[in-house]
Amino acid sequence: VYRINWLKARARRDRWKEEVLLVRHEMLWTSLWFKHHKNIWEKRALQSTEPGKEAYANKQIGLWSDFDKKARLMFQGKQMDCN
Repeated sequence: VYRINWLKARARRDRWKEEVLLVRHEMLWTSLWFKHHKNIWEKRALQSTEPGKEAYANKQIGLWSDFDKKARLMFQGKQMDCN
């Protein structure tokens, strides 16, 4: 009986370790996704020939940059590094 309980506890611990690892990776991926979109819109802003399109691209740059800043603030101190 004790061995079965020990095996169940070990399996539960292993699942939580995996979950923590996945959440850390998801925090990093979220930040990288926001930066990726910001970079896309920066390229579009440089390529735009019309002032309206450039203004919209600059608005999107600010939006994705804010998303990244807010995500980093929320994840601060939660060990985003995935070593």
